[in-house]
Amino acid sequence: MGYRLASLSRVLGVAGLLLGLTASRGRARADQTPVASNNGANQRDRRDDAKENPSAPADGERTSKPALWPLRIAYMNTQQSTTIRLYDASGRIDRTAAAQLDELLCDVRDPAHPRTTTLDRRTLQLLFRAAYHFRAREVEVISAYRKPGRRPEGRHGEGRAIDFRLPKVRAAALAAYLRTLPRVGVGLYTHRATQFVHLDSREKSYHWLDPSPPGVFLPERPLAGSDLAKRDATYAPTDDMPEAGAPEPPPEAPSHEPASASPVAVAPEPPARNAAQVVAQALSL
Repeated sequence: MGYRLASLSRVLGVAGLLLGLTASRGRARADQTPVASNNGANQRDRRDDAKENPSAPADGERTSKPALWPLRIAYMNTQQSTTIRLYDASGRIDRTAAAQLDELLCDVRDPAHPRTTTLDRRTLQLLFRAAYHFRAREVEVISAYRKPGRRPEGRHGEGRAIDFRLPKVRAAALAAYLRTLPRVGVGLYTHRATQFVHLDSREKSYHWLDPSPPGVFLPERPLAGSDLAKRDATYAPTDDMPEAGAPEPPPEAPSHEPASASPVAVAPEPPARNAAQVVAQALSL
């Protein structure tokens, strides 16, 4: 009888030990700070990036060669547009396409007598290069050729300048990219009612900010650049061509969300023991 009571007491002790071990492990797991996993977040980010610009070229169009998909050029002064490829299959400027732009981007200040000219081909190349860089499908042209009259019209009067914007791309980001190119004039129109970029072809680069609202001419503010002359000296005609490979996605506005906390390191758990090992150890006591 005494032996049976001792065995029963030992079995009850083992059962209590098992229950206590299970409960302590559950509390330990509940108290642990989970380590963040980036796999799901990265997958969501990739999906979001793909949705940012649904008009972007398909993967099949992104090769090691320059990107040459057709662009829709919309002229805001006439509300007319055309979709063209500036380059032919060999990568040279398509004369027919360029001539279409000469007709489209004309001076229509006198609607009864539109004035055209042969636009500077390098300026057109830079326009397309910028659009391809930001993976745009459309370009909105504010002003291009303006026939000189009472005003000389500067490079617009020479057919060497275009004022434009890219939908879904901030004007400041567009201007910042164009300022990295050699032998260009880049003006950023910063008034909330303008928000476009002036681009022209010239021998010595010059960059500026213009706060003028529509119909008003305020003094521009030059932007200093210590490396402009050095960059202009390295110019080669290939700098005007579209960039090779997949162009970069549009830059996003800075996020004001607080940075996520760094993952907390968790000490590894000791190797788990199965029930048989626990019982054997208890019976050996």
